[in-house]
Amino acid sequence: MSTTKPIAQVSTTVDRAGALLVLLAENPAGLGITDLTRRLGTQRAPLYRILQALIEHRLVRRDPQKRYLLGVGTLQLARAYEAQLPTGVEPVLRRLADETGLTASLVSADGDVLTTILSTPPSTDGEHVFTPPGYRHPEGPLAIRMALAASRPPEPDELDEVTAARSRGYAIARTAAGRMPYAIATVVPSTEAGTVVILALVSLGPFEVERAAEPLVQAAQVIAHSIPRR
Repeated sequence: MSTTKPIAQVSTTVDRAGALLVLLAENPAGLGITDLTRRLGTQRAPLYRILQALIEHRLVRRDPQKRYLLGVGTLQLARAYEAQLPTGVEPVLRRLADETGLTASLVSADGDVLTTILSTPPSTDGEHVFTPPGYRHPEGPLAIRMALAASRPPEPDELDEVTAARSRGYAIARTAAGRMPYAIATVVPSTEAGTVVILALVSLGPFEVERAAEPLVQAAQVIAHSIPRR
C-alpha cells in the first residue's frame, strides 16, 4: 500500500486573485483589463469574475478611466496585520531612528519575499528614506537580503559580504560607485516558529556604520523580547 501523500491542489481562481492583488499593489496608478490579462496570462471572462468578487469585498475598485486599483478593504487587512505586532515595537523603531538619524524599518521575510511591516524616519529635518508598509523589496544585494542569507547555513557561492555579516552580526549594503554604506540590517533573534523579521537602518547618503551598528543590534534584541513566543 502506498504511503505517498497526495499533493495539495492550489485553486487557480484563488491563486490568480492573489497574483492580481500583488500586481495592483505594485502599480498604484491602476491597470486596465488589457494589461491585467496580459500580465496575469489569463482571459478576460474569468478575470472579470475575479475582479467582480474582489470589488464586492472592497479589495479592488475601478476608476472612471476603467483602471483597476486596490480598494479600501485592503486598509482593513493591513491594519489587522499591524495589530498583531506588540504595541512596543513602533516606539523602539522611533527611538532607533532618532538616535541614529537614519530610517528604521522592520521587514518580514516569507521565504525570499521581503515586505516592509513598519518604516519610521527620524524626526530631524531633511529628506529621509521611507518605504510604506506592504512594500515588496526587489532582488539584489540589499542589506536586508544579505542579513537574511547570513542567518542561514553558509553556501559555497555566497557573497563575501554575507560571510562577513554572519561573523559581525549585521549586513552592510554599499553604493555601487563609491562603495559607501547606505544601509545596515540584522535579523531579529528567533521569535515565533517560522517567523523571520529583519531590522534595517537606511540612509540617502553615507553614514558611520560603527555608530549605527550597536543601536541596531540592541533594538533587534528589544524587539525579539517584545514579540511573544508561541
